[in-house]
Amino acid sequence: MKNTSLVSKIFFLITLTAGLTYAGEPQWISDSKGCKVANVFPQEDESINWTGACEQGLATGEGKLTWRINGTVTDTYEGQLVKGWAEGEGKLTRKDGVYTGEWKNSLQNGKGHYQHVDGTWYQGGWKDGKPHGHGQMLTPEGKIFSGTWYDGYYEDEQPPENRG
Repeated sequence: MKNTSLVSKIFFLITLTAGLTYAGEPQWISDSKGCKVANVFPQEDESINWTGACEQGLATGEGKLTWRINGTVTDTYEGQLVKGWAEGEGKLTRKDGVYTGEWKNSLQNGKGHYQHVDGTWYQGGWKDGKPHGHGQMLTPEGKIFSGTWYDGYYEDEQPPENRG
């Protein structure tokens, strides 16, 4: 990171991706009907509910996936699942914010927008669940940064005259 003062300004990005590092083969989790979904971030006492179709035991098509821990809703995903994986366009709502955009292998991949509950946001490229490529970010102080992220880390800033 070229500008170390940006560390505090991108805290929300760290909180977004903290704990969301996919480490290997997923586990599978089933809803009450036996429909399975890839569980890339398994947690104790979690359960799911899938409203879409189930083909050959795997969640498929458009629908809403609700994640619970000990019966309390923690996350909801609305969008496309393919053979149990979030793929294509979808919206993930968590207690700290909302991501809307593209998915691959149940991780944010492609173009997307993350809006944190404190008003900060990131919009741009994503890879494996982290900001990656060109994007823009609104900091808690109200400043907009435009530049390149690599594997979740801010790399450079474009001068204000080059911002879109």
